[in-house]
Amino acid sequence: MAPIKKFTLLLIVTTLTGLVISAFDPTIAQKPPVQRQKTCKTWQDVKSQIQIIYMGSTGNSVIPDMPKGFQNGCVYGDYGAYTISLYVLKDDFKPRNIRLDKERLLDSSILRINGADPNIERQIKRGNILHFFNVCASTGTANFCKGIPKDASYTKNGLTCLQNLCIQATGVPETELVTIWNNAKK
Repeated sequence: MAPIKKFTLLLIVTTLTGLVISAFDPTIAQKPPVQRQKTCKTWQDVKSQIQIIYMGSTGNSVIPDMPKGFQNGCVYGDYGAYTISLYVLKDDFKPRNIRLDKERLLDSSILRINGADPNIERQIKRGNILHFFNVCASTGTANFCKGIPKDASYTKNGLTCLQNLCIQATGVPETELVTIWNNAKK
């Protein structure tokens, strides 16, 4: 037999032997774990996108970190004619009755949610969802926005804000929210 034929035959036999062994040997036959695409984004995952969204709509580029208990929760968003809202779920909170949209928030990687869903407001009041939004975006909030501090965080009507961006977070101490806004300004 010619050397090339021997080499080709040896290569084929070696390959087939390897395939047969790997099909039956459990240590070789294990498939690598399937990587699922992560649809849930945390605040840190999307903070830079949030900064771009709000800088374009409100001129505000100061975006705080999230308070304890919301740092690893999923972030969803919604927008209307005048306002952009972000909803941060409490760490490990899995909503059962809140439906997600298939579209994204303003060309970001943040999934959209229907902010008008009464279940969202209910979960905000229970402390399971944090609401982050631009409060001075419509004429309906004109009275709220009169005389607000320009460079200091403040609390008003259950909201903790810096300029026109506010956080509504039931169960999070007001002092903690003021601190995260003050840290964001640095």
